[in-house]
Amino acid sequence: MLLAAFILGLVFHLAAQSTRMTIYLNDGIERTYDMTESDRVYFEDNERLVVEIAINAKTERFNLADIRKITCTETEGVSESTSTPVYLSPNPVHDVVMLHNLTGKQSVSIYALDGRLVKSTEVTGNQPIDISDLNIGIYLVKTEHQTLKMIKL
Repeated sequence: MLLAAFILGLVFHLAAQSTRMTIYLNDGIERTYDMTESDRVYFEDNERLVVEIAINAKTERFNLADIRKITCTETEGVSESTSTPVYLSPNPVHDVVMLHNLTGKQSVSIYALDGRLVKSTEVTGNQPIDISDLNIGIYLVKTEHQTLKMIKL
């Protein structure tokens, strides 16, 4: 489950900038990938991690039991933000959520834990977001600079 959370985080991370991902296998072999937003990392049959690199149409599959460690580092587009962190309330939420400390107009995307985009909107300031059409569950709310966890009741 921890690896699943990591991979989901990686998918959101890749959308923002290029990332170098290294997979360390139990037998000492290391595989390094310079990934961009067009590349994909996902699970296949809950047994394998699949890495698809679009630029050379390369696909590699790794048995989860063979993976010792995965690391990711940003390779470009790194920027320091001095603004106050964005937070959402209430959380858990029923029908309407608000994002606080947003600056200007920002695009906000809400994803299910399986990576599906379920809602996308533009928000200014503390404008409420209607999520009454979403099912009960845990979602990831992505702003321009942060990804937040939201629980929908």
